[in-house]
Amino acid sequence: MKSFIITFSSAALVLGMLAGCQKKREPIDTFDVKVEYSASSAKAITGDVTVNPKDSIFLAFTVTSLNDMSFIEIQKNGVRVDTFQVPAGSSRSFTRVRGYQSDSIPGDYTWRVLARDSKAVFMGDGGKRLKVTVKPDFDFWSYRIMAVPDTTEKKNKCYYSTRDGKIYNFSEGAANSATIDFGYFYDVAANQKHCFYALTAAQPQLGYYDITSWTKNATVLKKLPSSVNFVSNLTSGGALRTLVGGNLTSGTLTKVPLVATTGGNNVIGFRTASGKLGAILVRFVSGDSPAKGTTIEVDVKVQK
Repeated sequence: MKSFIITFSSAALVLGMLAGCQKKREPIDTFDVKVEYSASSAKAITGDVTVNPKDSIFLAFTVTSLNDMSFIEIQKNGVRVDTFQVPAGSSRSFTRVRGYQSDSIPGDYTWRVLARDSKAVFMGDGGKRLKVTVKPDFDFWSYRIMAVPDTTEKKNKCYYSTRDGKIYNFSEGAANSATIDFGYFYDVAANQKHCFYALTAAQPQLGYYDITSWTKNATVLKKLPSSVNFVSNLTSGGALRTLVGGNLTSGTLTKVPLVATTGGNNVIGFRTASGKLGAILVRFVSGDSPAKGTTIEVDVKVQK
């Protein structure tokens, strides 16, 4: 037992000696690089900001170091977007103002300015990073469930407002008709099945719903070609304007478009009575039936 204790103590002593001789690792930024941002204009950013898609932003910065710098680099999300060569006569201080356009896709983007030496070795960024949050210029209402109009209780929600993403049944619709942009029903007479329509459209199929006293917004609706992908293409208000607006130049006006339940592209473009462009994605239908239990699930994007 004594031998074990002595061995253990010796091992501890050796480990302590090794720890005392252990070389310390220097931090990555050993050049005392400092980066200062100035508000030289209304668009110049000095900290985290929130902007609209494609807004202009400016980086007005001064980089200083105790050692010679050869290159100044600007990165966005870790990817180089600009590089400047530092003049030999002023290699320890560099000032520049540079403008950029913010992204069109909403999200957070990290910008930073850093210095490199003559061998392109990282010298430092002053420990400063700027977060630019691009806010969406469209509303995205997801997973809305609409139902086939029911003829008796009239409680199924079959009217949609793109103003706030709310859906209404017939009983609720009268008080909110000014905000309703389209309705949904199952068209048996024309064998078109699942359909969207503007309230200004002829509604012989919906004779059991008297909406003569309602506000009837003249929404333009049109099924979009398969080349328009709701998820990957319609990522901004500008994309809605280009891809949806371009397809609505020739039109269906207030006609009721067919929504296929098998194959094809189930994206419906629309323009509201107030001129806002948007799109409806049909995600799921519960079945091909006019029964009141039939439902349809949609996502909707519309310009703000």
